[in-house]
Amino acid sequence: MNLDIFRMAHSLNEWLWQHEYWLPPGITWEDMKESEDTHYPQPHDLLLSIPFALILVVIRCFFERTIALPLSGKLGVRDKLRPKAQPNPVLETFYGMHRKNPKEGELINLAKQCDLPVRKVERWFRRRRNIDRPNLSKKFCEACWRFTFYIISFFTGLAILYDKPWLWDHRECWTGYPQQHCEKLSRGLESTHLLSTQTRITSKKIASQAENLLLHHQHREQR
Repeated sequence: MNLDIFRMAHSLNEWLWQHEYWLPPGITWEDMKESEDTHYPQPHDLLLSIPFALILVVIRCFFERTIALPLSGKLGVRDKLRPKAQPNPVLETFYGMHRKNPKEGELINLAKQCDLPVRKVERWFRRRRNIDRPNLSKKFCEACWRFTFYIISFFTGLAILYDKPWLWDHRECWTGYPQQHCEKLSRGLESTHLLSTQTRITSKKIASQAENLLLHHQHREQR
């Protein structure tokens, strides 16, 4: 049984990492082998982004609680008091399992089930949606973290790339492609940056764009 599982895993691994999927025509993984002086991007480099991203998530939580949140108070950022929706199991079930903004026919049906006026049902859903929306303090903390993170990332990128020819001449990006030497310091940094910036995104539209951006950059790194 264990031998069969091992064979299946081995077959899956061989199928997944076929060079036709990841490398340009005429290039195989044998051509991308590293030496003491030459380093190429490797698939396993992506694994380094996972612990780095988790570390950045911890740093972000610490930053928001100890720096951004106190700063919001000093700058006068105050959360508005939002009236809470009265407990109602029927409406709460519909809100969680179906939709947060019911249509007119659904409002009438829910009003009959709860023996409430339609206006009160509408007001309940409006208050319930407001509770789920991020408050001003949370928005400020997120903006503060993004500002700090991107500023640090920008100057870190300048420090790493200022002496690289492809920073000043984009045509150098394709010199020797795909067998391009990659310094160990820069391996995995792009994926780490992308993974760390996509954590705790509240907007569905931004989250969708972030997912597409992440997949695009991961595919480009393997190219």
